[in-house]
Amino acid sequence: MNIGARDSGALLRVERVSRDFGGLRALDGVDFDVAAGEVLCIIGPNGCGKTTLFNTVTGQVRPGRGRVSFDGRELSGLAPDQVARLGVARKFQMPSVFEDLTVRENLGVARFAAPANARLPAAEAVLSDIAMGDVADEPAGTLSHGRKQWLEIGMLLAQAPRLMLLDEPTAGMTGAETMATVELVRRVSGRSGTACVVVEHDMRFVEALDARVLVMLAGRLVADGSFAEVRRLPAVREAYLGRRA
Repeated sequence: MNIGARDSGALLRVERVSRDFGGLRALDGVDFDVAAGEVLCIIGPNGCGKTTLFNTVTGQVRPGRGRVSFDGRELSGLAPDQVARLGVARKFQMPSVFEDLTVRENLGVARFAAPANARLPAAEAVLSDIAMGDVADEPAGTLSHGRKQWLEIGMLLAQAPRLMLLDEPTAGMTGAETMATVELVRRVSGRSGTACVVVEHDMRFVEALDARVLVMLAGRLVADGSFAEVRRLPAVREAYLGRRA
């Protein structure tokens, strides 16, 4: 496996990024590219640096060393709202929706975060993508946990992003909801060149998504390949997937 293989046409480029918090090295020379339209999964145990990596891409944290660029533009030093305006949309682990607003109204609010020149999709198209047309006019607070997760993905889609960062999008979902989320990510990724980077602990989701996988350990990338390839590595089986994987 060629960890961090370079793509001359990369949309997102993370180059030898390191970040320390006091005596803790959260990121240690992380280096990889994501192409336009690509789906990428990042797996690893809690504390391995996945969230810090997302924070570094989106402007919450500045890298101590290295650089992050998006479509050729360096992101280091930009505020989170500036990064978002470039077309980088992020979903956090816990759903964050406006519970007193309807599903349709949540999508409308999300559009205000879109880049100024983005061609925004119609609300009905997004509702179809997330299979929530039947509850479009229901308050978001009445939705199940899984559907709130889908609504938040829909709120990203409403912004016409060029890159979506999804942090554990299947957390708290049933098995059926998890598989439906696989289909949702497949359905929307690649559309108009949209790339998707997913941090996930649920190996059922990662395997079913059948995308490129990066494995992190103690702030470093230790494997890069298909799910079938990375799960065969002894260190990955022990640290991430368990002895029975």
